[in-house]
Amino acid sequence: MLLVILVALIALLAGLAANRWLRPRLLSEDDDTGMAVKDLVGPLLTLTVLLLAFVLVTANGSYGKAEIAARGEARALDQLVETAEYAPAAQRGRIQADAVCYARAVRRQEWPAMADGHGSPAPSAWSTDFRAAFATLQGQPVFGMLIAADNKRSDEREERLAQATASIPGTILWFLLATLTITVISLESACRAATTAARSSP
Repeated sequence: MLLVILVALIALLAGLAANRWLRPRLLSEDDDTGMAVKDLVGPLLTLTVLLLAFVLVTANGSYGKAEIAARGEARALDQLVETAEYAPAAQRGRIQADAVCYARAVRRQEWPAMADGHGSPAPSAWSTDFRAAFATLQGQPVFGMLIAADNKRSDEREERLAQATASIPGTILWFLLATLTITVISLESACRAATTAARSSP
C-alpha cells in the first residue's frame, strides 16, 4: 500500500513538473489543439481510476489474507504448546520454550522483513528444533498430534509469507505511474485551454 501511495505522489510531482515545462508551448497553441487535449482527458482519467482501483483492491486483498494466515499460525502455535503438555517433561519443556522463541522471532525479525517482501531465517531455526524434539517421541500417542499442529503452523506461515510478496506486477505500477503523470498534465492543459478560450470569447 505504501508503494502505491509513493507511485501516486511521484506521478503527481512528475505531472506538475512536466506541465510547467510544457506551459509555454500550451499557451501558444490554438483552440483546436486545446479541444484535442480536452478530449484525451476523459478516457485517460477513466483508465487511471480503473488501474488505481485494481491496484488498491489487490493490495487490500493480499493484506487481508496475510492477516488471516497470521492468526491461523498463532492458533496452530498455541495448539502446539497445549499439545506438548501430554509429552514427557523433558520434551515438553523443550517444545514450549521453542514455541516462545519462535513467536518472538516472527514478531521481532520476520514481521519487519515482510515489509520488504521476504521472510527471515530466524523462525525456521526454532521450527527445525521442534522436529528434532518430535523425533524423540515417535511411537507415543502425542507424536501424531504434535506433527499435525506443526504442519498447520508451517502451512499458515507459508501463506503469510506468500501474501507478503508483491502481488502487483511491476509493469502495472510503472504503467500506473505513466497514466497518472499524463492525466495530471492533460487535466492542467485542458484547464488552461478552457481558460484561454473563455478569455478570448466576447
